[in-house]
Amino acid sequence: MKKILYVTTISNTINAFLVPHIEHLIKLGYTVHIGCNILNEIDSRLIELGIKVHNIEFSRNPININNLRCIKKIRDIQEKEKYDVVHVHTPNASFLTRFALRKEKIKMIYTSHGFHFYKGAPIINWLLYYPLECIAGRWTDTLITINNEDFEVSKNLKLRAAGNRFLMNGVGIDEEKYESKSFDRDLFREKIGVKKNQFMILILAELNKNKNHKQIISTLKYMKNIENIKVICAGDGSLKEDLLKKIKILGLSENIKLIGFREDIKELLSAADCVALFSKREGLGKCLLEGIINNKILLATDTRGPRTLIKDGKNGVLVKVNDIKGTANAICKILEGFEIKSYDYSKYLLSNVLKDLEIYYKD
Repeated sequence: MKKILYVTTISNTINAFLVPHIEHLIKLGYTVHIGCNILNEIDSRLIELGIKVHNIEFSRNPININNLRCIKKIRDIQEKEKYDVVHVHTPNASFLTRFALRKEKIKMIYTSHGFHFYKGAPIINWLLYYPLECIAGRWTDTLITINNEDFEVSKNLKLRAAGNRFLMNGVGIDEEKYESKSFDRDLFREKIGVKKNQFMILILAELNKNKNHKQIISTLKYMKNIENIKVICAGDGSLKEDLLKKIKILGLSENIKLIGFREDIKELLSAADCVALFSKREGLGKCLLEGIINNKILLATDTRGPRTLIKDGKNGVLVKVNDIKGTANAICKILEGFEIKSYDYSKYLLSNVLKDLEIYYKD
């Protein structure tokens, strides 16, 4: 059976999105190894399977001088391991890996979790990332995108001869993981500082510039009578201290709480009334899918992924990036009584996504 190398810029991407994919490929008989910058330990489920992990010190910065060492290391790893397939994810690692192995007789699969160039993106993104993807496309056998807009853009990227492109419906959501048979909602909300009568808005996202937590902070400062609104932000990141400072200065400590990295996502979702995401750029938005299967109202910025998932006025509300007044109006609309309409999310379920993954590898 074929030997596969999964490559991402950082280990967090593996842990957050790709563990079920790797487990499934192993069940099918493939040998799978991992290559990434190990910022956090690889998920124990993969370690227990005996997966080999290569620490490659990728940076998210495409012009980092360390990129040259990464290219050499990738070539050394391939020389030793002789992989049949290399499956790359995330922009920087995917470009460097495809460049390093462009002359090797291997199959190269690239999953884009959201191109950095898109309608409305800063011009610098188009000037930097679009040419790189055009170049790297010529070293790619299979290109996978996770939203309709990126799939259409991908048609402009020329792949290797006989190369294929596919639209995959996200990374897959395991519905069974979110079932709560015995759950004391009021008690859990009390533990995380949410009062019984408060409307809880949950944000599951890394604390970074792109996830744009400042939009909800500025919105609550703009609004009046917010004592019944509680925003819970689960996740860590480089902007944590800046956000805490901003929340304190604006006098919003009673309304917005940063609770750090959490593993009790199921409970947080069960406790929430609304799931929100204010990203400037989003490939799809796994947390929004989690909100959908938990029958929660969605509130998100009108970007590629969210507008694929949110049918405005039916299962949530879309707002413009950094539109404070519009976000305030959306929250008021939801608070006045928002009724969720039925939504068929079956194509996003993990079981169906894994079936698609099998097809890509068989192809």
